[in-house]
Amino acid sequence: MSESLQGQNKIIADHPENMVTLYVDVAGGVGWATRESMHYHAETDTYYYSEVDGHVTNYYLATEVQINDARNRAGVIGKIEKAKGIVTSVDTESVSEDSQVFNLGEDDANDAPYLRLAQSQIKEGNDRKIVPAARGGSGGKGGESLRYPNSEYYEKDADYVMFEFGKYIPPFLPNSKQVMEEADGKLTNKQLIPTRYQNYNRSAAEFKPIMDDAGFRPIIMYMPQDISSEVKTSWNLKAFSGMGKALTQGANGKFNEISDYNVPEGIKSTFAGLFTNAINAIPGVGGNLALNDVTGSTRGVILNPNVEVLFDQPDLREFGLKFKMTPHNAEEAKIIRSICRTFTRASLPGFGDTSHSAWLEKGKSNNKKTSIGKGNMIEVPHQCRVSFMKGKSLHPYLTQYKTCAITRVQVNYTPDGNYSTYEDGAPVATELSLDFLETKLLFRQDISNSTASL
Repeated sequence: MSESLQGQNKIIADHPENMVTLYVDVAGGVGWATRESMHYHAETDTYYYSEVDGHVTNYYLATEVQINDARNRAGVIGKIEKAKGIVTSVDTESVSEDSQVFNLGEDDANDAPYLRLAQSQIKEGNDRKIVPAARGGSGGKGGESLRYPNSEYYEKDADYVMFEFGKYIPPFLPNSKQVMEEADGKLTNKQLIPTRYQNYNRSAAEFKPIMDDAGFRPIIMYMPQDISSEVKTSWNLKAFSGMGKALTQGANGKFNEISDYNVPEGIKSTFAGLFTNAINAIPGVGGNLALNDVTGSTRGVILNPNVEVLFDQPDLREFGLKFKMTPHNAEEAKIIRSICRTFTRASLPGFGDTSHSAWLEKGKSNNKKTSIGKGNMIEVPHQCRVSFMKGKSLHPYLTQYKTCAITRVQVNYTPDGNYSTYEDGAPVATELSLDFLETKLLFRQDISNSTASL
């Protein structure tokens, strides 16, 4: 985008006629007086924001915050690329099953496929965009958020953390009947998400917040003091030896060629092994001599280990958050109690078992249909979606996470070192410590340069 144009927020008299509308919001729900829209002009690579004041439409040059919010919405990236004339829209069914590899070019580096998949609309269903849940008090109903501090200003322009709870979706459950699509009902070649990537992430991306149970209400909290993100991968040292190196190089990954074995060297290695075993069998040796011990003590040499560093596997991300809460009134004390118990409840298994396929199709958390076991099994704990937010959108700078398991909940009622309560028994201060484990691996294609990213 043109840096000289963006970032201003004053009414402009002239604007291009051939702009593409990226989205339209009707904030109040009735009338045109509350309509707000975002537009994009491809020729100048410029974003415009408009709002209707009575019967007058005012246009502004969009700010950086407004642009980031727009680009995080489902389907917007596709509209922008289409406006640029870079790609041609195609139906998802016409995409070849062989297209399983990301082409990580400049445009893909600015895309977050998992977040796009997790916020895709359900065909003939509701929008799945991650937005702050409506505020509710200590006695609120399902779907209304518990908040500390109990404020309504979070979604205006504050930074905060939102926790949503949903039933565990087994990774090998048969495909649900949910059909995902972009806002315009189509995908583009540039935005194509490989089928195998979708299948792997499906059980996390199809996360459905529980909205009909007051025991698992969404939770909105202030930004804690220590927010960090760590990515770990495992690499191992492997000693091939000279013969092993030659054999591996000769095979070149083709296991049917391993039969090309160096017989003389193999015989020598076999006799060396037998010789070592014979020495270890002598009483008093202790049976702990290796070939290197023999050659080192007789000739002052050992086998060249030919050590190489080989990639083993990526590690699932783990992270923890800690919150200290001090109630300002009796209502907030009850909210703090509900917050702590909601996390505890979500982290525990349930007695008995219910059908998860029915949960996916009907979306009701109180489904009591027994699947197997007739009560002889227990239900897997709920999962949690942790979202770092800014206003009404995902935070464009902080790391986001795929659906997580809650591995630890610790509630400390004496964070200041002494026990103290109010007249009704509410603790003066409560410290809540949470540990999470991401349920899916992170890949390089999940990282975006300019939008909300994992």
